[in-house]
Amino acid sequence: MAARKASSRLTSSHSLENEQRKPRIIRASSLSSASLDDAEQSYQQNIGIDMRDELRARPKTLDFEERKKEQRTARRRYWFIRISIAVLSVAIITFGVWALVFSPWLKIHADKIYISGVQKWVSVAKVQTYTNPVINKSLVIVSESDIEQKLASIPGIASADVTKDYPHGLIVSLKEDTPTALLFAEDKGNYVPVDDQARHMDAVKQAEAGIPVINVPTAKSGLRNETVRESIAVLAGLDKDMRSHITSTQAKTQDSITTVLDSGYTVIWGNSSSIETKQKIVSAIINQLQAEGTATGTIDVSAPSRPIVK
Repeated sequence: MAARKASSRLTSSHSLENEQRKPRIIRASSLSSASLDDAEQSYQQNIGIDMRDELRARPKTLDFEERKKEQRTARRRYWFIRISIAVLSVAIITFGVWALVFSPWLKIHADKIYISGVQKWVSVAKVQTYTNPVINKSLVIVSESDIEQKLASIPGIASADVTKDYPHGLIVSLKEDTPTALLFAEDKGNYVPVDDQARHMDAVKQAEAGIPVINVPTAKSGLRNETVRESIAVLAGLDKDMRSHITSTQAKTQDSITTVLDSGYTVIWGNSSSIETKQKIVSAIINQLQAEGTATGTIDVSAPSRPIVK
């Protein structure tokens, strides 16, 4: 009995093992569409991974000739751009320089130079000797300060102001200075104005009230004479108010400069040393004489520490 049961269990175990060894058959009809899709997607992903692994593992082949061609093309493009920019920059700068300096667009015209402020002591022709050289030059390169300095150096010009008037003009505004003295040239019978540096201006036919007169044989000889030049230095050292009351100036030597005032007083200045101190002394003495009722007299301040009144 026991033997029969053992034989039955052995037979059963052998049958189960045979069934497990048999291949399992799955019918397509028994699979759902979702299961098929999942299977296909999993297959494609596995194929993709395999291909990427294959590509990654495959060595990359370089075409050196093609690479050189690309580099040569890039270099040519780089230098073409650089050269084009350089040429364009040079062209723009050249055109700008031509337009500003050499073109007729900004050149000064002679009829566009306006001069004002000169009336008697300085002629327009004298001023034009300093403005004419800039005609046909570009306003851009003309220096107003340079022209102003040249004009201010003209005897009789107290100040000069020059302004550019684009595109073709200059505005020249001048202020005349009153001459320090008039040299009466006995040979020609005219008056030559001189400034405080003994520089002469254009001659005039008549004297001007308030400007001292110095008699000389000729204007040229007078300007070379040391006594005349010292007389001019004395007059230049006086203020305009005192100078305007002087009617004439005389001197035998350069240390005996004498002037006659329109008030009737005669002043012996000596030379131009300490001229400001001498003027203060003369003004004080004149005020005292006028207070005393003395309308005439000679005041000698050639030695300012010991003034003499006659």
